[in-house]
Amino acid sequence: MAGLESFNIEQYKARFGDGAKASLFYYNPNWPAGISNFIVAEDAMYLVRSATMPGSTRDEGTLNWQGFDYKYATKSTYSDITVSFNVDIAAAIRQQFEQWLNLIHNPVDNTYALSFQYMANQTMQMVGYDGSNILEFTLHHAWPKEVAQIAMDYSTPEVAQFDVTFSYQYHTMQSSETGGLSNLAGGLI
Repeated sequence: MAGLESFNIEQYKARFGDGAKASLFYYNPNWPAGISNFIVAEDAMYLVRSATMPGSTRDEGTLNWQGFDYKYATKSTYSDITVSFNVDIAAAIRQQFEQWLNLIHNPVDNTYALSFQYMANQTMQMVGYDGSNILEFTLHHAWPKEVAQIAMDYSTPEVAQFDVTFSYQYHTMQSSETGGLSNLAGGLI
């Protein structure tokens, strides 16, 4: 119990601070070329309700070595991310995503776009209390895998919302800003 005796809650609070807040993030969809603008790009970020930051997994392989299982890392797998959007009064954000899905595969004429035509890098940022960047994730070659239904209900006055699940090839992470909030603020942040 020697370690517990030296534990001091005030020192812990002073070193940890307040921690990063889940409500401090920035995401503005990056649309691929060839999609009409139902919504102004800068307006789309205000319709973002919530988002998940990306995760990754390293699969494991096993070798038999002198009767023991030796585990080692194999391929990388990147988790899909989900972004929830509030629906604007004209449902322009939904129309924008439906158009993106139709670019990938148009069910009317059964045409498919080439991957470079429908994939677009997406950037998500976790920000600090002062608006500065803490972490920035870039999802490389992303596309909407699913645009979920919008639940409608006569018994609630809540704003309608829907989820978009993005799939992507891989992500990179950095702690310096490459765009996003600094571009929005004209470099003031």
